[in-house]
Amino acid sequence: MKIAKLVAAFCLFAVCSACHKDTNVELTGFIPSNIPLDYNKSTTIHSYKNPMKDMSAFKSVVVQEVKIEANGDNPDEASKLSIQFRNEIIAAVGLPVAAAGGSGVLEICASITGLKQNVPVLNIAPQSQMRGIGYGYVACEIYALDGKDGAPVAAYADTQNTQRFSSEKLSDWGSAQLGLKTMADAFGAMLKKK
Repeated sequence: MKIAKLVAAFCLFAVCSACHKDTNVELTGFIPSNIPLDYNKSTTIHSYKNPMKDMSAFKSVVVQEVKIEANGDNPDEASKLSIQFRNEIIAAVGLPVAAAGGSGVLEICASITGLKQNVPVLNIAPQSQMRGIGYGYVACEIYALDGKDGAPVAAYADTQNTQRFSSEKLSDWGSAQLGLKTMADAFGAMLKKK
């Protein structure tokens, strides 16, 4: 009887392990290859900041329409998230919005490169959260160029996963919404950092 229980527990673990994949999304190539990204192993963030560019030279920003390279199973929701992400980036950068690029304008391009919604019913009880099967995630790639000459200013790529102790996992897109805000804020802070 003990052996049967042990075998059943092992089978359950193996099935659950197979269902939950690593959610760190690989780079898609959205960020141009001439931007030399650094990779931080502990945070799994790819980033670049041009030390020759002074942010005080930029008086306004143009944020292009966010590309959607991964729309999960819901293109309509992905479209809403892309609009939210664009607005979050504008707010995080904190510059007035310009109509077009040019001298003193920071041009930003972004893409949602990974997207999976939560499955709230699997995230209610701690027992059902085994291995995070009901957890969603979102990934992005962002880069900024000097609107005058197209020189790279900064780039950032990250994946935000659902956290076990969070309320966002109880809604379909809560983790994606929080992740996009978190990544936009991190990019904005990186731009402002001296």
